[in-house]
Amino acid sequence: MSEFKHGLSDKFIEQLAEEANKVSWWADVLNDAQLFIALRNRNINVYWRGQSLFKVMMGPSGLSAKMHPKFLIEPGLHDEVTLVNGRFGVEGLVDSGIIRTYEGPETLKKMKKAAGRFSGLEDTGCHDIILANPQVIDREIGFSGLISLHDGGTGKRRHLVDLLTLESDGDAVRLVFWEAKHFINRELRALGAVVPVCEQIKRYRQCLSEHRHEIESGYKRVAENLVAFEEMGWKRRLSPLIKEVAKGRPLTLGADDEDAKVGLVIFGFNKAERDEDNWQGHLARLKSEVKYVIARGNPKDIPVKLCACD
Repeated sequence: MSEFKHGLSDKFIEQLAEEANKVSWWADVLNDAQLFIALRNRNINVYWRGQSLFKVMMGPSGLSAKMHPKFLIEPGLHDEVTLVNGRFGVEGLVDSGIIRTYEGPETLKKMKKAAGRFSGLEDTGCHDIILANPQVIDREIGFSGLISLHDGGTGKRRHLVDLLTLESDGDAVRLVFWEAKHFINRELRALGAVVPVCEQIKRYRQCLSEHRHEIESGYKRVAENLVAFEEMGWKRRLSPLIKEVAKGRPLTLGADDEDAKVGLVIFGFNKAERDEDNWQGHLARLKSEVKYVIARGNPKDIPVKLCACD
């Protein structure tokens, strides 16, 4: 894994605090408890149902933000477009079809609605899990240098662990990572002798364990940043564990000779699918190889905690 750095500088936090005191898009983000703010090293991602609405960066004269243009498509667009001689009559769409200025919470609402159209089942499920679990401290945690089952062994594919949570562990607070899969994801089923998600989690555990000290240090800083967001007025409910880490309670991936804990969350099934014999066979193997498995039909009902494992 390349060098792992998470957490924002004091200068970045200062610029965010200044923006929070204005009538601004950042103040609106903080006022929306349904959004999740993920911290990297040099930027912030503001997530809605797995879609990054804003990528926020520090600049010499203040904050800047970028977003995908698909989030600026007017969700109320309804006028018909003509097709004449092979040409679409789209001349008026620049004015009627694109959001051109940010005009407060109503614009943010439109961006969320547009973004929701691009959210897949796993994106939406992960977002529901985050909203139900205030101890989630990060999502889509990126690692490079891991060989993928699908990249021909080149090692070029980037991997993202879906969720990172905190759990009390004696005098310390433990970092616990979770891979989240919808029930229909084929990576949950064996492909011959290999279960793709099991191999994926094995690589995560190894990589995390080899870089534990950078990860522990980075997420201590993230906890401090998240508490600073709360002080700016962020409406998301934070777990007391995040605040305790920010105040100095030790943060750990575990002992140096212990693998990092990476579990598996499965959701999106009904009772008949859950009880089907073939699936029960796959689930038994997942529990055997992954060890920490939580399977619930509704992602809103999932507590991402080791004690909740089936």
